[in-house]
Amino acid sequence: MNIIHIRDEKELLRRLRDGDEFAFKGLYETYAPRLAARLIQLLRSEELAEDVLQDLFIKIWEIRQTINPELSFGALLYKIAANLSKNVYRRNVYDQLMRRQINPDESHNPIEESFNQSEAKELLQAALNKLTPRQREVYIMHKIDGLSYQQISSQLNISSSAINHHIQEANKQLKKILKYKNMYILAVLIPLFFEK
Repeated sequence: MNIIHIRDEKELLRRLRDGDEFAFKGLYETYAPRLAARLIQLLRSEELAEDVLQDLFIKIWEIRQTINPELSFGALLYKIAANLSKNVYRRNVYDQLMRRQINPDESHNPIEESFNQSEAKELLQAALNKLTPRQREVYIMHKIDGLSYQQISSQLNISSSAINHHIQEANKQLKKILKYKNMYILAVLIPLFFEK
């Protein structure tokens, strides 16, 4: 594990603000191993931890000009990582609830189960059809097919930040659509979506 002296870190942060990719790489190599270990502990999934770590450093690159070298960079990283982890957790809860709506437990009444499953599939399909073609494609690949950002990036030849943007926009749109069509889903998900 790389350890950077505080003065050297401040210099790297100044260079990062100017768009220096080598400074970015130095900071990544220093912090990524510790962050990855912490994220795996929090999320209990190496794949999710990898996705969050990638999103975290994409975010750092995007906000690089606003980073104050005099403040704790480690604290900033951990704060962003915690927020991203909460978002991943919320999305996973949402995904599990949607999967339960689409594939309810076999122990339920078969007639009711068939109706609920059919209704949920129609609801989800109608909601997905209201997304842009690219949002729908990326959302299905990641959320339904379970592909990682890296796999989607190589298949569609788009950046991880573009993938993240499409998924976030799709989630916003689906939330709006499902809110009006299924009050049960809304009642369950309100605390998850609007919790700050």
